[in-house]
Amino acid sequence: MNLLEAIRIDHDRFSLPPVEVPGTSTRLWPLFFLAFFRWTSYACPHCERVFRRDYWPHNVRLGNPERICRKCGKPFDDGSREWPELGLAKKIRFFLPPGILAFGGSLIFCAIFFFLLTQKDMINWQDRAIVVCIFLSPILAWCLVRLLWVLPSKDRFENDPYALQRKLETGGSH
Repeated sequence: MNLLEAIRIDHDRFSLPPVEVPGTSTRLWPLFFLAFFRWTSYACPHCERVFRRDYWPHNVRLGNPERICRKCGKPFDDGSREWPELGLAKKIRFFLPPGILAFGGSLIFCAIFFFLLTQKDMINWQDRAIVVCIFLSPILAWCLVRLLWVLPSKDRFENDPYALQRKLETGGSH
C-alpha cells in the first residue's frame, strides 16, 4: 500500500527579508525576538490541513505511518515509523535528540569543571566515576523513558497485519 507522504513545511524566521529603517542604513529582521524560533509543519497531501507541528528539525516519531485525515478522511503517510523500520542514525536520534545532547554536553562540561576545581589528591578515580554518573543520570533517565516507547513499537510492528509488507519493503531486518 503506497500512501502519499505528508507535506513538510519548514518555518524559519531568518528566511524573512530584513526591513530597512527609514532615514538610516540600518536593516532589521521583523520580529527579531522570534528569529531563533523555528518549527516544521506537516500537512495532509490531499487537503493540506496541518496535523502536526514539530519544534525539532527532523524529529523521529514512533508509530504506524498510516494516518487518516480528519478533514478529508483520506489515508496518507505521516512520516512515523516503528522501531524495526528505523536506521541506526534515526534510532540514535530518537534516544538522543539535539536538546538532550546539548543538555548532556553541558552536564559533562560541569563535571569536568568540578574536577578542575578539586585538588588532585582529594578525589580518586572511583569518586570521579560517581560524579560523572551523577551528572549523566538525567540523560540515562531520559533514555529509559524512551525505551518504554520502543518496546511497544517493536510489539506493534511484529503484530501488525500489514507489517509483512513493510518488513519486505525495509529488507526484513529487525
